[in-house]
Amino acid sequence: MNDLSERLKQWHQEEEHQNIIDCLEERSKTQGLDYTLTCLLARAYNNLAQNGDEERLGRAIELLLSVEEQGRDDPLWHYRLGYAYFYLDQEEKALPCFERAAQLDPEDEDAPIFIQQCKEYIAAKECQPKMYAQEDWDAVEAHMERYFGHCDNVFHEIMSPDIHVDIYIMPPTPERNYYVLSTFGMGAHRMNVPTELADRKLERAEIIVTLPPDWKISEPDEAWYWPIRWLKILARLPINEDSWLGWGHTISNPDDAPFAPNTKLCSVILTQPGAFDEEAVCCVLPGGDEVNFYQMIPLYFEETQFKLSHDSETLLSRFSAQLLEVVDPNRPNVCAELAQKLHAIPVEQIKHLYDGEGPQGCVATDRIVVDGAPVGYCCREKPEDSGKDWDSGWRFFAGDESEDYMSDPDHCAVYALNTICNYDPDIIPLLDSETGTAWQRGEDGIFYPELYE
Repeated sequence: MNDLSERLKQWHQEEEHQNIIDCLEERSKTQGLDYTLTCLLARAYNNLAQNGDEERLGRAIELLLSVEEQGRDDPLWHYRLGYAYFYLDQEEKALPCFERAAQLDPEDEDAPIFIQQCKEYIAAKECQPKMYAQEDWDAVEAHMERYFGHCDNVFHEIMSPDIHVDIYIMPPTPERNYYVLSTFGMGAHRMNVPTELADRKLERAEIIVTLPPDWKISEPDEAWYWPIRWLKILARLPINEDSWLGWGHTISNPDDAPFAPNTKLCSVILTQPGAFDEEAVCCVLPGGDEVNFYQMIPLYFEETQFKLSHDSETLLSRFSAQLLEVVDPNRPNVCAELAQKLHAIPVEQIKHLYDGEGPQGCVATDRIVVDGAPVGYCCREKPEDSGKDWDSGWRFFAGDESEDYMSDPDHCAVYALNTICNYDPDIIPLLDSETGTAWQRGEDGIFYPELYE
């Protein structure tokens, strides 16, 4: 028996798992196997099996269950049984096995990892996210391969509460010396496009971003990860806001804070993929629907303000083709000549005070954000432009702005509602008011409803 134990140990160390299987299966026909040898045979089947290998993993389960009574208090027995169930995609059965293994052996470092993975996969299965039908999946994948390059890596999403969004990574090539990253799965959801645009087939979209060849794609530090984070944010924004994304739309980071410590870029605008073939912008699905591809271009605060006070075309005309081609965290600001406002509360001191539903943008005057005056009057308009998905409709004034003051558009700007809450927290209870509502602060400091005009 000692000689057999040594041979089995050596085969295991050399990863000669088939030798273990052949030896012990043959022995089981003549001499039978005790508890230890049965578990070692199951281990060999586990080690040799590929993910989803029903034959080998099933045999491992069969062997382990044959000695269930003896393995009841053995952490390795529970671990090996959980391992077989896990790689058969039976996480519901694997989870209690790993939990029992961890309970019996608190020093086991692997069991807690499997426990976490089981919980994540179980939760993901329960979500049943929207996904492309297979023929649509194939069409979108072929379109990306043709126009954006061969995908050599995918950041798979584990938790998918609504849609399943992966990030496809197309590495640099001699002809295109930069990464192309694209969402894959956003287009499985049909966005809530305005009625007047219903005939333009804008309901489905995917978003790409282009990054320099030395970008550390797999680095989790926010200095490198923020473009991937924003692809994921944008992919779900139409679902979270029951809205849509399309060409020229801008979306800002909360409170206009920079994406990362190494850049002052703080928002994005969606454009057509300019450096690619014209056909790259649209993938026609087998059923006739279209998936529109947009490119995510990061912006500075001043550029976003310029776009909101003018339009997307006017802003983009300030960019050279080179500035639009690849993300540069420290590129020149094309609106740098615009006057810089010195805000009463620096961006880095803005606190998180308000969580609201729907668009989070608003307009406030410089009397509040530059001079630091409290809000004296506020109203909630109904946004007229359906393309202004940032607009909550809220307008904030100190209440002492003159007609001449308000005639200068530079005395107003767009901010996040949370930002204005930092300047005057008294407005927070008002923010759920319906459109067509106005509030005036009385001499006692309390807001009273006003007739909306």
